[in-house]
Amino acid sequence: MIERNLDIFSGSKVEVSISTDTTSQPNFFDGSFSSPVDNLAAFPSIRQTAEIQTLEEFGSEYTGKLSGTRNLEKTEIVVNEVPGDPHQEILLKAIETKTPIRLRNFYVISSDLESNSTGYYVIFDAYVTGVKRTGNDKSVVQLKFDITPDGGILKDGVVTQGKILRQGDFGVGAGVGEIIGSIDSEALNGNRWITYSGAASTNPFSADTAIIHAQANENNGWQITVESTSNKPLMRVRNMHKVGEEVRAGSWVKVYTSEDKPTPAEMGAVAKTDIIDFGEF
Repeated sequence: MIERNLDIFSGSKVEVSISTDTTSQPNFFDGSFSSPVDNLAAFPSIRQTAEIQTLEEFGSEYTGKLSGTRNLEKTEIVVNEVPGDPHQEILLKAIETKTPIRLRNFYVISSDLESNSTGYYVIFDAYVTGVKRTGNDKSVVQLKFDITPDGGILKDGVVTQGKILRQGDFGVGAGVGEIIGSIDSEALNGNRWITYSGAASTNPFSADTAIIHAQANENNGWQITVESTSNKPLMRVRNMHKVGEEVRAGSWVKVYTSEDKPTPAEMGAVAKTDIIDFGEF
């Protein structure tokens, strides 16, 4: 049997986060994960094992090896008990309801307290199968939760989180003072707000405004912009596509509203105020 034991303290800290959603695709940045569990009292180790089978090869004096299914071994989460702590309440409720939870362990390798943290993470589903309370009048009362993984590791890898977001980044807080913000209106550079100059050749209003840019992947996105210099909020939308290395922006399409109604010409109709000369009868 081969073992992979992830209980070496690789950095200055380790974080454990909990999610009750075990149906979504595992992702480090899944918003359903809680904030890191407070009051951890012991290092949360993870042990992964795999059975190794020996294969006898006919006509050879050597034997081969074959790795079998990998499994996560039972582990535990130890915390200093704090009545009413939301993380401890989730773990206790998981025992009562016998429902699985999703755990994300983040082992920090390097950390810049003012910038970001880089480390190794592991995501797995598990059942909380028991809890034991320890302590006395001379020591801290602790809760030791027994964690039984449901299957193997769902996702793991190295990730960086927690970069500082400054005013102007991704267009946040831009458009005031000397902070222009993003001006890359023709690029697929991720979700952001964009300052849209009236001098831009693609600006449908020829007036300073802004764009909301959204995209789900590196190849497709959409934008919406509103004319903001008058009392009527005129709205336009367009799609963005990446073809090879080229980003192609579609034409701005008018969004009809009570303030921006379609004209008869746009609808291929005749206005009731139009004068039509049918000639003489």
